[in-house]
Amino acid sequence: MKQSVVAGRTAGLRPAERRRLDQICHRRHPADAVADLLTLQRLGSEAERLEEPLTLVVDGRGLCRLLWIGDLEASGRLLEKLPGSSRRQGSDLRLFTCCGSARQPPLRPGAREALVGLDLAPRLWLRFPPQAGMGGRWPAALLTPQPSGEEAWQQEQQGDLRDLCDRDPNALGEPAVAPAASGASSGSPVGAPARPAAGAERVLLLVLTSGVASRDGRRLAELEGLVRSAGAEPVGVVGQRRSSGATPVLWGEGKLREAALEARRLGASLVVTDRELTPVQARNMERTVDLPVSDRSELILDIFAQRAASAAGRLQVELAQLRYRLPRLSGRGLSLSRQGGGIGTRGPGETQLEKDRRAIARRIERLQRDVRELGEHRARLRQGRRGQRRLALVGYTNAGKSSLLNALSGAREGEGVLAENRLFATLDPTTRRVRLSGSGEGRGGTSAEAAGGEASLGLDPLGEGWAEAPMAPGSEREQPLLLTDTVGFLDDLPPPLVEAFRSTLEEALEADGLLLVVDLSDPAWPEQLQSVNVLLDQLGATLPRQVIGNQIDRCPASELDRAEALVPGILFISATADLGLQNLRRHLRRWPPASGADGPVPTSKR
Repeated sequence: MKQSVVAGRTAGLRPAERRRLDQICHRRHPADAVADLLTLQRLGSEAERLEEPLTLVVDGRGLCRLLWIGDLEASGRLLEKLPGSSRRQGSDLRLFTCCGSARQPPLRPGAREALVGLDLAPRLWLRFPPQAGMGGRWPAALLTPQPSGEEAWQQEQQGDLRDLCDRDPNALGEPAVAPAASGASSGSPVGAPARPAAGAERVLLLVLTSGVASRDGRRLAELEGLVRSAGAEPVGVVGQRRSSGATPVLWGEGKLREAALEARRLGASLVVTDRELTPVQARNMERTVDLPVSDRSELILDIFAQRAASAAGRLQVELAQLRYRLPRLSGRGLSLSRQGGGIGTRGPGETQLEKDRRAIARRIERLQRDVRELGEHRARLRQGRRGQRRLALVGYTNAGKSSLLNALSGAREGEGVLAENRLFATLDPTTRRVRLSGSGEGRGGTSAEAAGGEASLGLDPLGEGWAEAPMAPGSEREQPLLLTDTVGFLDDLPPPLVEAFRSTLEEALEADGLLLVVDLSDPAWPEQLQSVNVLLDQLGATLPRQVIGNQIDRCPASELDRAEALVPGILFISATADLGLQNLRRHLRRWPPASGADGPVPTSKR
């Protein structure tokens, strides 16, 4: 394996210049000193000849691993050029950078240089100009990573280059951060600390605050829940109060540099914002923080992609993802252009980016046709259920809708709908027949005659038809009720997601009434109920609505009084503790009114 690599701005190097740079790379530095003085002097001479900054990356054994020509701009490009595995590279790297001039030596790295230096995770960084100054003194500065504060690097010593080269590197302490595992792609810095043993991706949250502590706290808690639901781990928060978003980036340049520095100190490999970003804003932020940046909408789409279990769910998620990514598509431009032959076809031709956009547009058109067919199929299924009472469970995500469906249908453990304490645990609509009257009123007094998703009534999500499951022996047919669990709502749902899941939401809009489930143990339940009502109004829902307060076993009695004052007529239950379910069944026997007239739409008082 090749010991060292010369990379960077290598275009135009003469053979003699290349040989001299290779000779510098083959020189070994002492293990008990910072650097070999003669090697750095030769490096300075070559930097002056080439009029380019030169950086040496040296490992703990004193062997040069990389000689980089040009400015340190993107850590991904440097890390992919480092030869050997991450084990051979180790965490004991040393950086030697020759740049500037003797009159104006840049002994402090710039903002972007500092971030790239942290991504390489060296023990020390020695910076010096290409030549000595007046009196033969060669100025230099020895820097080490700073674990806290506004600056990424702290200056250990500034003085003559000879004196700094003779210092013992072991006396400078351990590196502030450890190098990341190998395998990152180009353009995505991977020099952050290694990920946790569990393999969860470490995420830094970047939020805009409004100055209202309660509102900001709820929004931050919701963002943290979304990150954990996506399988990642939030490790830090960087916030800024911003009055207007009419700027190329929502966050200021200084705040983004702070976020970039904090991400590297915490070992975060991804930055997630609590605001939706335009393609231009996302690209500007990624250039500044030198890390992948995802907004809230992309995070929700990723969660939906993980949760989609049926063919219909995957179809709708793919459509929403393509609609989101199409305007954010980027490529290599003219480097992959195609040029035909003949008159009128010469020129740069069609770029690969244009071909990719056209392919995605064709795929979106195909998915739209499939979604329309899915909507027509579901409309036929609903037509077959005419004459039966249908109610839909709607509400904020993680409010307990699936748990309530399992409780009312009497599903045995392991046979019911997936009910977990995380956001968007279930996506596909689930319809079950519930018996509201009979010999028993408890959980065992109901019958679940269908299991899971659209197949709960023998439905085939691909359009093969359906067949109603047989009634259980002894069940009563005089009060049939079909109860549908729908996807959870969220404040500011991405428009592509709402449009793609419109056929799923129509399962709720075609019911006889809506049961709005709220989690009373969450202090923000009034705001969540308001968001659900607003979204239902936007979808054109005019059905009767009944608010159901869940988790009464986990909230104080004062919260029940508050709920009665905000939402008159609210019903209190606990789906997991089997509290209030008998009263709910008795209420559902006579609700909604048989006349079909719309009842009042209960909403929280503001």
